[in-house]
Amino acid sequence: MDLISSSFKKVISSSGINFVFRMFGLGTSFITTILITRLFGIDTFGNYSLVFALSQVVALFFTLGIPNTLIKIIGNNNFNFLQAKKLLIKGLKAALLFSILPMLFFYFGSDFLSQNIFHNIQLRNYFIIVAITIPLFIVHEIFLCFLVATKNFMKYNLFMFVIPNVLLMLFIYLFHNFDKENHFTFIAFAIAILITVLIEAFTIFELKPQKEVISISTLGLIKTASPLLFSGLFLYLLNYTNVILLGIMTNETQVGIYNIAYKIGSVGFLVIVSVSTIITPKMAELYGQGNLSELKKLTHNATRLIAVLSIPIVLVLVVFSKYILSYWGNEVVTGSATMIIVSIGVLFSAMAGNVDQILNMTENQKILRNITIVSFFVNLGLSYLLIPMHGIEGAAIASLITNILINILCIYYIKKKLGFYTLF
Repeated sequence: MDLISSSFKKVISSSGINFVFRMFGLGTSFITTILITRLFGIDTFGNYSLVFALSQVVALFFTLGIPNTLIKIIGNNNFNFLQAKKLLIKGLKAALLFSILPMLFFYFGSDFLSQNIFHNIQLRNYFIIVAITIPLFIVHEIFLCFLVATKNFMKYNLFMFVIPNVLLMLFIYLFHNFDKENHFTFIAFAIAILITVLIEAFTIFELKPQKEVISISTLGLIKTASPLLFSGLFLYLLNYTNVILLGIMTNETQVGIYNIAYKIGSVGFLVIVSVSTIITPKMAELYGQGNLSELKKLTHNATRLIAVLSIPIVLVLVVFSKYILSYWGNEVVTGSATMIIVSIGVLFSAMAGNVDQILNMTENQKILRNITIVSFFVNLGLSYLLIPMHGIEGAAIASLITNILINILCIYYIKKKLGFYTLF
């Protein structure tokens, strides 16, 4: 098999650039965790992590599945940039209209959520900030996937990993110097996203828009997006359900430790997502052309690349887990077992390949939706049983089992529907 064909060389090159940006994003993300834990305390980072998880889950739900749908429709129909932009506008209008609901929910529910659900009155100010800024999170997510759909990978990398992360670190440091309260850590995040969204809008839209007609209506877009909405939402929930449950069942310190261990243990996902970002629009394009043989070749080559690059990363994380976590303080070292468990799950995902996006981009999004919904409730049940007994390690074990389940089911249905395995 030709592993260095011209088309796959482009995938390797683009994935390599994307990986470098993701490494930068990961590095700045770790610096952010250090800044918050050192300047504001591990409890504040726990609160920040919990509210971040909640806000991103809700924001993802109210994108209505439009981000991945943009990638799919633009790729399947080979839209030009102007046609793609018209589709983007339809998606933004629908999502922003529905964003009123989470704004009202967080604003009027801030007291109830903080006192009755999480038993932490400090969270009230965080939820007020979410209420005001959640439309920004929704628009940011849609813009990012639009850039992927139109293969503007450099802009995607800048807006995803560079600009918001640098701004976040800057504002966290400034707010600390001005002796601001702990919830200003989340205000820093909100301001960073606001500035990023303004720059994104400026680079995507011109002052005098050109006229272009596309056959897809706003209602048709939402209907196409609904299966992708639920699969994307439940995949995201699988990553953050444990953070939310730990916030309810333990305390902010345990949430902070788990989140740090989870982030570091998930470093191997950088390779998976770096390659996935590049090949996802290509998969949609190949499927739209009916070229399943090239799709199979692209999938196998990508899985090999992911596995080869992920194995050494996971080995380093497993062997040096305690040493790595010690940079966040002795208290965080207790999360070493959690970090190892998460790393093993990442390795399994690397061996399986980009199974979720393969289903999404090949008209099998309803299958992925059903898999993720079932897996979410499996994870919820396991977490509910294991967290009281084993704490953050129980949350990690639940995540590992669910991750294996999702990948096995996706591999089975890809073989059934497309006729090939994705395994390394």
